[in-house]
Formats: sequence, C-alpha cells, structure tokens
Amino acid sequence: MGIRKPKSLFNHLPTELQTKIFGGLSMKDQSKAMCVSHSWRNRILTTTLPKEYPLQPLVFPHLSPHPFYGLQQFFNWCSLVMCCNVSSRNIIDTCNGLFLFCHKDGQARNIVRGVYHYYVMNPIRKQCVAILKPSGQFFGGNSYAALVYDPSESWFFKIVHFQDHGHINIFSSMTGLWTTLTINFLQYINESYWVRKSVYLKGSIYRLSCSGQYLLKIKVDPQENASNQAEIITLHPDCVFDNCQREINLKDGKILLVSFRGVNFVCFELVECVTMGVSSYTWHTIHRKVNRKLLILNTNGDLLSFNSYGGVAFFKFRNLLYFYYYEFNGNGTNFGMVSYDPKSKTYSAAIRAMLKGGS
Repeated sequence: MGIRKPKSLFNHLPTELQTKIFGGLSMKDQSKAMCVSHSWRNRILTTTLPKEYPLQPLVFPHLSPHPFYGLQQFFNWCSLVMCCNVSSRNIIDTCNGLFLFCHKDGQARNIVRGVYHYYVMNPIRKQCVAILKPSGQFFGGNSYAALVYDPSESWFFKIVHFQDHGHINIFSSMTGLWTTLTINFLQYINESYWVRKSVYLKGSIYRLSCSGQYLLKIKVDPQENASNQAEIITLHPDCVFDNCQREINLKDGKILLVSFRGVNFVCFELVECVTMGVSSYTWHTIHRKVNRKLLILNTNGDLLSFNSYGGVAFFKFRNLLYFYYYEFNGNGTNFGMVSYDPKSKTYSAAIRAMLKGGS
C-alpha cells in the first residue's frame, strides 16, 4: 500500500459487490451502516429494501445540513406538503426525530379530503408519508396513537393506534398494513385513565395509568400467547398518592419515572430482572430533592412536561408557564417564568439553553 493509504477501500469496490455486502448484513447492522455516510445510506435504501415497497412518500428526500431554522418554518413546510394548516397542536407524538400528525383536511396526492390520515414527517430528509387510519376509524379523531421508530433497530417505523383498552392497531411501514392485536388487562386496569403519552424502548411501549397507579408495558410485535402481549408494572409507593404529579421519560436507554408532590421531586429508574424467562421490575431512586418553592406549583399548578436530558420541568399555573430546573450531576436548582417574544415567536434564551441537550 505504501505510505499513503486510500480513504476507503470499500468505496472503490464495484457497485454490485457493495450491494451484495450490504444485503448480507442483518437489518440492525444495515441500520448502523446507514449512519456512516450519505452514500452508504443511499446505497442501502436503493438496493436492499423490498422490491415491492408499499409506501410512496408525498415528497422526495432532500438532504440538508440545516433543514429548518425554527419550528415555524417546519410547520410551514408541513402545511405546504399536506395542503392544510398545521401547527404544534396537531402533533400527536414524536419519536427519535420523526413527527406524527393526524388530519382530515389534507389535499395531498392520493388523499381524500374529509377522511382522517396519519402523517409521518421526517424533517431531516424532508419526507412525508400519509397513512389511512385503520378500518372502521376513518372518520374519528386521532384517539390515542403513538409513533415507534428506532434507527438502531430498523429504518422502518410503526404507528400504534389504541382503539380501546382491549385492542390496539399497529401499522408497519415495512408491510404497509394494519394489524389488530388483543391485549388482556384486568378489569380495574381497563377502567382506569391512561395518560396521553407513550415511551418506546426495545420493542415495547410504556404508558401510565393514572387512576390505577400502574405502568403498562405493551409489546408492539404480535406474540404467540396473547397474555404475553402486555404487562402491568406497579409504580413506586411514593407515586401512588392522589395529589402526586408524575410522568415517564426516557434517558440513555432507560425508563425514568419522575414524581412531583408537595415540596418533593423524586426521579426513579425502572430496572428489569429476567429469571427463567419471567420478568420482574423494581424502581431505584436516582434523584431526590426537597424545595419549598415546589409546593405552590405542585399544589395549584399542573405538570405539563419533564425533559430528562435537560433536567427541567414545566408547570402551568394561573395561565402562566413556569419552569423548575435541576442539575442531575450537581445541587443547582432554578425557578422562573417562561418569557415569550410575540414578535420573534421564540422563548427566552435561558429556556432554549436548558433544552439544548434534550430530546
């Protein structure tokens, strides 16, 4: 080879040989290879996908290092593609960079106006795919729905539509089909209230059941035994009080449960132990903080969201938005009201800085 080595021997191989090498990889390894470079990603997308790929995007991919400079520009693009007015209120879920919308006024290609469709948006590649709601749900609202996407597992996404407490409809972009699954919960779980937020991790969706004080784990792939499709996880005893505000979140591949009650802020981590094929779950306390300033927000305010990466919680109190910021790796805390500039339509620089490392 001499002193000077080529940058990549692989790129000098014939296209046919590169295709055979990529085709011999597992789906998980192909997903990892797609993250190496744009040329590898395009090669895999154009040569290893199924020949009868069922989904046709409404817009063709257009790579850009800075696809959008702000949320308003992103929503303007969504409105242009869907041919209807789209705002943040139309977002149903987000997952690893993809956005899920549901709308009935779209007039894009092959879309019938007045019929509800799910729209999956990729702001990085500037792609949009429209999916007709499952059979029998064409003219209803979005109900409960969650987006499932993990590029380390697969480049395909799934939409999980919660028809009721006993059935879920799952759409796979790999097959282009809806599948209906039955989940067996006890009666007191079926009658409980479910939080309109889900967290996806390693093939399962996690959802909180507020009135029953349980965490529900639902596998998104069909199981041979319907009883294995869903599991019930009891929350930590410190989270079962009626005046406790809680939320689930994801950080570094771990399920987190945050609890706000009185002057207390507590963060728990879900730990799963598998013995002879049977899973058991425990909650480990990883952060606990007492601050008297939390009392008025926990008593009279509503917890809107918690960012596990930034360590910041947002509360609504008397039609105003407040934040509580806690340094996970230190003792620093901060309170304040979120300021909003109507001219630039942006929040204060302090809030943006705290959220910079979040998901």
